[in-house]
Amino acid sequence: MLDLSLNLGINLKEIKRTCVICPVSDHSLFAKLGKTKRNNLFFAKIMNYENVTVISTKNNFLVGDIVLCLKNSACENIILFGSCGGIGDVKIADKLIVKKVFNFESFSEMLEMKRNPDSYYPSTILLENFLSKAKKDIKQVKCITSNSIVLQRTYKDWFDKNKINAVDMECSSVFSAASAINKKAIALFYVTDHISEASPFETELDESQKTKLLSVRQELADNICDFIKNNG
Repeated sequence: MLDLSLNLGINLKEIKRTCVICPVSDHSLFAKLGKTKRNNLFFAKIMNYENVTVISTKNNFLVGDIVLCLKNSACENIILFGSCGGIGDVKIADKLIVKKVFNFESFSEMLEMKRNPDSYYPSTILLENFLSKAKKDIKQVKCITSNSIVLQRTYKDWFDKNKINAVDMECSSVFSAASAINKKAIALFYVTDHISEASPFETELDESQKTKLLSVRQELADNICDFIKNNG
C-alpha cells in the first residue's frame, strides 16, 4: 500500500473535482475562471477557483508526487497542460492531446538505448468527453516522456517506427500516478519546438511564430476552462 500521507499544504477538502496541473508560466492563462484563493508553496502554486483547482509547478520532476497527494481529495479528474516538443508531421503551435505515452523517464536507461519502455494511457471516458466538446483542431498523438532533450534526438528511428509525435517531461508520471490512485487523467499540450530541427538550446522563434504560440496557448487553456465550466 502506498503511503501518501504527505499533503499539498492545503486542506484536501478544498481541492475541487477537477485539477489542472501546469507550469508556473501558464497559470495566468486560467484567470478567466474568476476569483481565486491562492496558496504559494515552495515547489508549486495552488489557485482554487469555484470549479477547479489549478496547481502550477516549478519543477516538472515533482508532478507525479503532486498527483499522488490528491489520492484522498475530492479530485476525480486531472488535466495536465503545458508545452511539448513536436516530432514528425506536427508543427510549432499545434494543439495536441495524448492518446498513449511511453516512459523514457530514466536518463541512464535512455543513454543505454533501452528501447522497451512501459506505456500508459489517459482515461478513455475523460478523453472522449473532452474531445466531444473541444474544437476539432486538437490532434490525438502518441507521446514519450523524457528528461533529456539531447538524448531525444538519438531515437528518431524508434520514434518513426512507433509513430511518435510529441515529447514532454511529465505525462507518463501523471498517467501512472493517476492510475495508482484511481483518478482519471488526460494531457493537453501546445508545441513549442520540433526535435528534428535545431537544438532547443539554440532555437529562436520569429515574431509570427511567437504571436501564434501565445494565441494557441490561450485557446487551449480556454478550451479547458469551457470544458470545466460545462462539466463541473
